[in-house]
Amino acid sequence: MQRNVSKINHLILRSFRCFESLEYTPGPGLNFLIGENAQGKTSVLEAVCVLLRLRSPRTANLAEMVRFGREGFGLEGLLEGSAENCFDLTGNRDAADRVRLSLSCIPPVRALRLDGVAQLSSSEYLSKARIVWFGIDDLSLVNGTADLRRKLLDSIGLQKEGNYGRDLKTYDRALRSRNLLLREGRSRREIEAYNIPLAEAGERLMAERKNIVSGLAPLAAESCLKISGEDLLISYIPGAESPLLESLELSRNEEIRLRQTRVGPQRDDVWVKLNGIPAGSFASEGQRRTIALALKIAVSGLLTRENGIPPVLLLDDIFGELDRSRRDALLQGIPEGSQAFLSTTDLSGIVLPGGSLIHQMERGNLSQLA
Repeated sequence: MQRNVSKINHLILRSFRCFESLEYTPGPGLNFLIGENAQGKTSVLEAVCVLLRLRSPRTANLAEMVRFGREGFGLEGLLEGSAENCFDLTGNRDAADRVRLSLSCIPPVRALRLDGVAQLSSSEYLSKARIVWFGIDDLSLVNGTADLRRKLLDSIGLQKEGNYGRDLKTYDRALRSRNLLLREGRSRREIEAYNIPLAEAGERLMAERKNIVSGLAPLAAESCLKISGEDLLISYIPGAESPLLESLELSRNEEIRLRQTRVGPQRDDVWVKLNGIPAGSFASEGQRRTIALALKIAVSGLLTRENGIPPVLLLDDIFGELDRSRRDALLQGIPEGSQAFLSTTDLSGIVLPGGSLIHQMERGNLSQLA
């Protein structure tokens, strides 16, 4: 029986980034990591992300996460299914409510274990928990290139139940093959042999992305209104008219001239407007941060609705350019029942929700504050 869990009860890092060894016992609600810059706060959040989703939001290079002078790193976490059933590393409650994940990595090789059992595939491992990450780079969701917004949609789709991952992989494989033939100037017959599989997977992918944005839009609008009192509107802009097969045929001359496929999900975008104005061109730094945070909180709400279990929120340098009222509203807007890890340099003047835990990070060491 598949077990879906939602909260991290215990986390162990070994030779990860700046840490020789670190053990951390967070609470089921809001967990604040405070400290000066370059103390390791972001690395703890990154470790949670790598453990649960097997990828870092900071780098694609596994070797960069290994502590200097070591050959590999290890991560281990004990996860629980509900706030009412908490466990420590020696707990003996119903095993259906908890799972132990472990990742050992000597780049480029990684080894996964689920409750101590080696995993040849990552599929079951990845099914155990979902995450939502926010970092400084996410401000570019507002004014950056369209591929950043497509990656946001992909991160949601890959964490939902369904066939999004299969459709994305099928489409990407067909697109790469077709573009290679276009670059090589191959015959039209060879190129068009990929039209039907490309169009079929592309139609499904665009439909799934449209559905994601439709679910995300009202949640993002509500979140932004709570944080700043401003009106946020997001809308899905497909990279092709439907049917995609017809769009491919109509773009034939252009793609031969440019030697690449010109229509399809690889050209999808999400338009973002704040108070009726294009946010990418006119939003201030504080507004961009507000929009990005509203989007990520909306993602959390959408994944909770789709999967029935809230994802783990990883919010790095969360307050940044936000004024005090927006900071307080942001914390109040975090979905109820969520476990969140939030890093910041200072909590002065911030009204913390009840049950929050605060840990001080200094030179790679954690200490809980009263």
